[in-house]
Amino acid sequence: MAYGKNGIDTISKRRKLTPRREPYWHKLGAGEYLGFRKTDDAGGWIARIRLDEKQRYNALKDAGSFEEAAKMAHKWFTQVRQTPTQDSRYTVKQAVTDYVDHLKVVKGDDPSTRSRQMLEKHLIPALGKIELPKLTHLQFKRWRDSLVRTDGDDEDARKSKDSANRIMTSAKAALNLAHFTGVVASNDAWSRVKPFQDVGASRKVFLTAKQITELKRVTTGGFNLLIEAAILTGARYGELIAAKVLDLDLINGSLHLNGKTGPRDCYLSKDSYDFLKKVAKNRLPEAFLFVRDDGDPWGRCHQLRPMKAAVRAAKLPAGTVFYSLRHYHISKALLAGIPAQIVAENTGTSIRMLEKHYAKFMQADRREMMDRVVL
Repeated sequence: MAYGKNGIDTISKRRKLTPRREPYWHKLGAGEYLGFRKTDDAGGWIARIRLDEKQRYNALKDAGSFEEAAKMAHKWFTQVRQTPTQDSRYTVKQAVTDYVDHLKVVKGDDPSTRSRQMLEKHLIPALGKIELPKLTHLQFKRWRDSLVRTDGDDEDARKSKDSANRIMTSAKAALNLAHFTGVVASNDAWSRVKPFQDVGASRKVFLTAKQITELKRVTTGGFNLLIEAAILTGARYGELIAAKVLDLDLINGSLHLNGKTGPRDCYLSKDSYDFLKKVAKNRLPEAFLFVRDDGDPWGRCHQLRPMKAAVRAAKLPAGTVFYSLRHYHISKALLAGIPAQIVAENTGTSIRMLEKHYAKFMQADRREMMDRVVL
């Protein structure tokens, strides 16, 4: 066999190669290539074949010398040619495996590892056993929708949709490779499932005191009480609707909440203490602290419609959601000079998240404190 002069058939030649992601290719036959991907410390072998006007790749993980790699490549070429183009037994899990191997060849270890971990966690448990040619549009769409949190917290829902978009992009890339290489004839099942729109940027609407007053003015009944509680405590919607009368500790002045960051005691200001004491008056301990006007508990998404109506009635900025009340509470607490650690613990978040989303309020507070220093 004539190996040519592309510099990968001997150890000395491979040592002289410049490290790069794109392999150095050597032609073994018609449409058949052996590649060597040079890294800073070593390298790896890759086989490539062109069939039906499409390229297919295979990482030769156990190959050592050029001769061993060439032998393994020829064996794989034979297997590929003998494999039917349309393999009805080819599953979603197999598509992911092939995609990860392909990604390792063209982009390296880290991107392939991240994709493998993401898809093994989110895609394979749900759809992995399904034969790819039999995967339906409805199955793929339901899987995408299952990645979204629907606990009624708008900001959590936005974040989960943003995350779902990233996961779906990786999943589509894996399935598209199977379509591109001819394993399946159609990509219709997943190509028509579109990403969620307008979820990539966090909604950071910071309302003014005047806007908050107007919001409270246009709301009534149980929803008004829920709005007032969110403003006074900074608690998430899901935490408030799960709270019961027995969670209110009037002796220690706290409200026990349990949400996405786990259980905590939210310590109350005088205004929030007086408000919650009035809400809980003459009610049974096991009763929900906040209920709808008909006396039923609030559900995951029950606040969406009344909140949208209130935002329109109060003429608040576009993007104002129930979570904006949490933004308002935290920003006012920081501007009042409450230490960030106290604010974080009381609202069930972290210093890092405060610094990320409320830096301008923390900076203003720091400047004010520095002005008190007499030098």
